[in-house]
Amino acid sequence: MTSACPGGDQGHGAPDPAPRLVVHPPDHRGWRRVRCDGRSLGTAYRISDIAVFLAATGMEDAEDFDLTDPALVDWRGGGPDCWAPPEA
Repeated sequence: MTSACPGGDQGHGAPDPAPRLVVHPPDHRGWRRVRCDGRSLGTAYRISDIAVFLAATGMEDAEDFDLTDPALVDWRGGGPDCWAPPEA
């Protein structure tokens, strides 16, 4: 992977790092903010947008990145299938 985000290759024996890619809860429209290492990558309207953001960071094969791996992605307020606005 070319980009420093989102994996955390710490080497053998190192503790597992916290996920560096954070997908925030859906807002009132169902859109989700995406951050890496505290830096905003954009607002995703669907899961495929996240691969576009990762590719823009320079990640090779971003479309193959496992967005379901909790060691790599911190999904807040619902997982990769949650794109609905919160109920009022």
